[in-house]
Amino acid sequence: MPQYDVTVASIRALTPTIRELVLQSKDGSALPPYAPGAHIEIQVTLDGGKEEPRAYALIGGTATEDDPANIYRIAVERRAEGAGGSRFLCDTVAVGSNLGISAPRNDFALETHPMNRLLVAGGIGIAPIISMARRLKREGRPFTLAYMSCDADNMAYRDEVAALTGGTAIFHDESVEAAPLDIKLLAQKMTYPSELYVCGTYAQNKAVVAAAEAAGLSRLQIHEQCFAPPPVVLPDNAPFEVLLRLSGLQFQVPADSSILETMLQHGHTPKFYCGRGECGICPMTVVSADGPLEHRDHTLKPEEKASGKKICICVSRVKGTRLVLDA
Repeated sequence: MPQYDVTVASIRALTPTIRELVLQSKDGSALPPYAPGAHIEIQVTLDGGKEEPRAYALIGGTATEDDPANIYRIAVERRAEGAGGSRFLCDTVAVGSNLGISAPRNDFALETHPMNRLLVAGGIGIAPIISMARRLKREGRPFTLAYMSCDADNMAYRDEVAALTGGTAIFHDESVEAAPLDIKLLAQKMTYPSELYVCGTYAQNKAVVAAAEAAGLSRLQIHEQCFAPPPVVLPDNAPFEVLLRLSGLQFQVPADSSILETMLQHGHTPKFYCGRGECGICPMTVVSADGPLEHRDHTLKPEEKASGKKICICVSRVKGTRLVLDA
């Protein structure tokens, strides 16, 4: 996989869990050019010593200027529950370390038409989005940028985003806001062929796409990139029924879908963020269940899990046939 050898020229802590790495060609020569939305693959060492490539979006520069031709800039979110690639880049790699990288590849390219764009970032998904915003700002093209995070302290590049947008960016702190960001309302202001670009978790992307389509955007106007895979479907998963007591909505959760995904498919958008059971935004109050709760999250305390009164709807399930939630 590695096609180019680079040296880590600098490292900067952006948030408690996200680091920026500036990579420089070893001989100072120009690296391959790229457009907003592009990523590179970096050869990382996983837990146990195995080496594998991992993809990281190219930031492209600072709030005001593009990076020089011999520089690639990436942001890495350290995931405690991952296979070890992000921990390798955050805990082991230091200034002066050598890394092997691929040439840039772009599966999330920014179209060049003059119409408006809605750019939506969830957490570390700001990486390709800020690159797009920089290009649109320089070319004088209209855009709206919405940035969601589990809390304000985890918003990497917040100051740069504010500077790029002239203070018009929408910052949505999921830990304090009473309701999810209303993407439908933002998308309703867009006319064809305006486009929406979203980069977030699997669950975030599904919610944003559903809201945009409900606002009248065609699928051709919606571009998405996901930085996290969908939740793992375990072989012992079984379907069960969920009733939302307050709204009266009732639906069947299939074996290959989560409570959260099924809610979104039925037009109910609860508060959530990571979709992986790690952020603590989505737990709901359990009214009743005809079987034990199967907790698969990493955020509820042991006593909360034992009480059976809370469930993380993004990953957890019930070992029964019916679950009633206070929603």
